[in-house]
Amino acid sequence: MQHPAPAPSAPRLGSTLSRRVLPGIVALLLVILLAAVFAIAHLADELDERALTRGRFLSGKALEAPHDWMGRSIADYAFWGDAYVNLNRQPNIDWAYEQQNAGPSLYEDFCYEGLLVINPEGETTYAVVRGELADLDAYRWIGPGLDSLIEDAREAAEDEETATGMLMVEGRPAIVAAAPLTTGGADVEEMSGLPSVMLFVDILTPERLIEFGSEYGVSQLRLADDTDPVGATFELQLQDGTPVTFAFTPERPGRHLLLLTLPILALVAFGLGLLAWLLLRQALRTARIMDASYEYLATSQQALEASEARFRDVAEAASDWIWETDSQLRLTYLSSRFEQITGHPPSAWLDRPLADLLTSDNEALQGWLSAPDDVPLRCRYRAEDGRERHCRLAARPIHRDDTLVGYRGTATDVTEETEAQARIQHLSLHDALTGLANRNRMQEYLSAVLEPLAHAPSPLTLLYIDLDRFKPVNDTLGHAAGDEVLLQVAERLRICTREHDLIARVGGDEFVMVLVGLSQREGVERLCARIVEALDDPFYYDQQRVFIGASIGVAVAPANATNANELLRCADIALYQAKADGRGTWRFYASEMDERLHERRRLEDELRTAIQEGQFVVHYQPRYLSSGLALRGAEALLRWQHPTRGLLLPETFIPLAEETGLIVPLGHWVLREACREARHWPNHAVVSVNLSPIQLRRGKLLDEVRATLIESGLPANRLELEVTESALLHDGHATLELLRDLKSLGLRVAMDDFGTGYSSLSHLRSFPFDVIKIDRSFVAGIPRSEEDNSIVHALIGLGRGLHMEVTAEGVETAEQLDVLTQAGCTEVQGFHMSHPLDPQALNALFLGAGAFADER
Repeated sequence: MQHPAPAPSAPRLGSTLSRRVLPGIVALLLVILLAAVFAIAHLADELDERALTRGRFLSGKALEAPHDWMGRSIADYAFWGDAYVNLNRQPNIDWAYEQQNAGPSLYEDFCYEGLLVINPEGETTYAVVRGELADLDAYRWIGPGLDSLIEDAREAAEDEETATGMLMVEGRPAIVAAAPLTTGGADVEEMSGLPSVMLFVDILTPERLIEFGSEYGVSQLRLADDTDPVGATFELQLQDGTPVTFAFTPERPGRHLLLLTLPILALVAFGLGLLAWLLLRQALRTARIMDASYEYLATSQQALEASEARFRDVAEAASDWIWETDSQLRLTYLSSRFEQITGHPPSAWLDRPLADLLTSDNEALQGWLSAPDDVPLRCRYRAEDGRERHCRLAARPIHRDDTLVGYRGTATDVTEETEAQARIQHLSLHDALTGLANRNRMQEYLSAVLEPLAHAPSPLTLLYIDLDRFKPVNDTLGHAAGDEVLLQVAERLRICTREHDLIARVGGDEFVMVLVGLSQREGVERLCARIVEALDDPFYYDQQRVFIGASIGVAVAPANATNANELLRCADIALYQAKADGRGTWRFYASEMDERLHERRRLEDELRTAIQEGQFVVHYQPRYLSSGLALRGAEALLRWQHPTRGLLLPETFIPLAEETGLIVPLGHWVLREACREARHWPNHAVVSVNLSPIQLRRGKLLDEVRATLIESGLPANRLELEVTESALLHDGHATLELLRDLKSLGLRVAMDDFGTGYSSLSHLRSFPFDVIKIDRSFVAGIPRSEEDNSIVHALIGLGRGLHMEVTAEGVETAEQLDVLTQAGCTEVQGFHMSHPLDPQALNALFLGAGAFADER
């Protein structure tokens, strides 16, 4: 079909004015304004660039000045005879700190966070951090480059100069000044060997940077981040060569210029534009009247053309084919779309009954055509390629002089729609990944097969299968690996069952089997054993072997239940018991399992009540130095003062507290109570508190410890936190960072139950442990077991080789104590020295102790 030719265009006065006159005026105005804006913007850029250059220069000066000042300050202290006498080698704490010759005044007067003295062997012999005496290692507190700075200081001292540099301290850059201690020309006898080196540390906190910048007129001097523009940043080198980027807020004189001038230019442009608009307004008004009639005609013609094109495109793109029949339902007409959709040529079906094409009987088709309503008929037909397809028929009768001469209608192919509905129906009852039945299908099937059991009992067995160790597959290899393993699991389950048994996937790694007619317990156990064995075999993904396993809960109907939900609950309880018994096994439901579950829930409720009502108390296991048995401190041990069952030990309730998450508030309470009690012990008495792995992963442990130390007033160096080896296996990097942050508070960290878990030398070397505690299971074998004896000696040697203290737990005999003392064990605790004591008894022990161990 040919398109009609468009109507000829006529010249329009309004269009001419709009196309030629108005654009010319606007273009001229725009050129003038753009030239002015470009000139002002160029000047503004130059002003801003000069301000940036000046800001970078002054910022560098602002950070150079503290170097010079600290160099002169440390010279006054390091090149001083009294400091040489009292701080070199063995520091005199009374002279330095108590008399404030080299102590808090540096922090109070100059805001220096640290004053440290390091002997030639690299040991930190004296440290004052933020005005307080501290027990720390300068090489751990200060980042890489300290050795280089100390070497520069010793060389500079030959010319009576000092050395300064920038290093990382507590995660921030800091200016560190170093100078070896000298007599300063005083009449003091010099000591042999290299002198100790004094360090001043000024951490560049945000406030400190702003203070330095303000002295040089630099605004908001700070460490740079990703949001800072490159022009407002500059780099300085740390002592070890690592670059550190700083930023500042530059002045913007050019922006101020733009803000002042651009509104004026905008007003000028507005005035010129308004004038041009008034001049053209009258001319355009007359032109629009002349153009109105032409526009109306052109619009009508375009609408007609669009309407014709729309109907033509619909007719050509329609997926329906048109048919006509005579009064006997023989086909008399088929449109060209018929062949495109069905593959049949229209000539092959003309004069043939419509019912033959639609694989439908003639009476049913005639009845539908005679029906008074207009409901479409869904039917099937076979295409030329032999594939069965679906269509939807619509029809109207054809009358001539009130006589029915035939029917005319359309046929719409709905094959894809029908197949999609079938797929949706399938997916609503099946798992998309494995193709097994889903929870809906399983519930539907269970309800159907359980209903007859009320009248004619027959055996039905339900297996609730849960995969063991499946979560690590997703965590380590990814979800694609997990999906592949689930597909292989589904295939192995199909192999283990009969054709008429139902297998459903009801959760991420949970499956249910419904077995009808399997009544013998022996047969069910053989099937469970076959399933466990099949799922114990390795799975393969991307040429890697993956090992999981399965636990199974078994419930039988009607013996255990006749209701689908109740039967599933019984199987779930049996599964819980199977997991509690070690996994990789199966358990049949029994009523006592219900009782144990209720008992566990009751205990959980009592535990929550106990936390709310404060039914817990803390006892303390004394700790002794193995040499001389001087009392060192005590370990906090939690007890539950149950209102009816008496005093309960931790093994009764701690596993449940960890499983329910209640260990977090409970552990926080123990920490506060232990620190509060230890505050009243003799000076330097250490209290140790156990941390659960869950406390390391949840809550805000660092904030809780910091707040507890402030609230109780206990010095941080008298608190020791004990961490089990298992806590290091989950998210090791985050745990390492948390332990380092805790160490920065000044407390000690111990690895508890060492030797019983999965730790390695890499853990001991990378994690900031001060103490390793040998598990009581090894100590108990001394001296009967040669293996335990060797293990204990090896662990003590390992701890000493890593410069860590070693504590032995569970010392119950004098013979064990002798062996541990001779092997070089640092500390011991156990019933041989003392049983756990309540706070009053422990205080009495402190008062009666003949000797007490100072902090080491």
